[in-house]
Amino acid sequence: MTATSISIHSSRGGTGKTVIASNLAVILANKGFNVALLDLDFRAPSLAMVFSEGIEMPNKCWLNEFLDNKCSAEQGLIDVSGKYNLRGSLLIGLANPAIGAIRNTMEKSRSWEVTAVKRLFSLLSTLNNLKIDFCISDTSPGVQYSSINAIVSSDISLIITTLDSLDLKATEDMLVELYDALDKKAVVLVNKFSPEMRIKLTDINGKLASKLERIFGHPVVGVIPCYCDVLQTERTTLLALQKPNHPFVRDLEKVAEKLENYISIIGA
Repeated sequence: MTATSISIHSSRGGTGKTVIASNLAVILANKGFNVALLDLDFRAPSLAMVFSEGIEMPNKCWLNEFLDNKCSAEQGLIDVSGKYNLRGSLLIGLANPAIGAIRNTMEKSRSWEVTAVKRLFSLLSTLNNLKIDFCISDTSPGVQYSSINAIVSSDISLIITTLDSLDLKATEDMLVELYDALDKKAVVLVNKFSPEMRIKLTDINGKLASKLERIFGHPVVGVIPCYCDVLQTERTTLLALQKPNHPFVRDLEKVAEKLENYISIIGA
């Protein structure tokens, strides 16, 4: 079995992409899968902060350095399974959050980006050898070279959107002009659904998902309400571990199940 690569993407920032990526990885690992979680958002890396309580710093090898061919794939992966007492394994690859590293990545040439995508494919080969079931990549929002590289090297993308009109239009355009143009598979998750609609969510969830599927031309795997306490939670709080019964986690577990089913259908 080869690792299924899932990129977590969005048209704009602020959709909750990183929170979903990190908790989804934990949920899948807790189900017994072997999971790799990669921070490929080199412009605003945050997984080092999210997992700061479970890793030792300074990091021996950042993914930036791996893409620069300065270290091996194995050196860029940190096993946090034991520290979080997960049923399956969870390996994390971190992007360097230092300002200098971010600036350096933003100044990379197009030729470097071409080499970088080849390095990403080699990383996926390494994950296959390590018996990883799912590789989840937290990407840069929008259409950056780094996010395109993540998409190209992925089997499927989970696109996070809110119901903000600008976000919906940007997501629709990105699906057509990027995903459909590259013939890449993508599903959509609506996040931060307005609190005043929660009471009606059970009744309208299916109707809303169906309506958005017609607009996007891609499956919608979930509609998650906006939970104020989640917005106020510290970045280091992994809800899937610390508050496993929280409605947000339950919603995300359903998304994980739908993703698994969809992946099995398309044979990714």
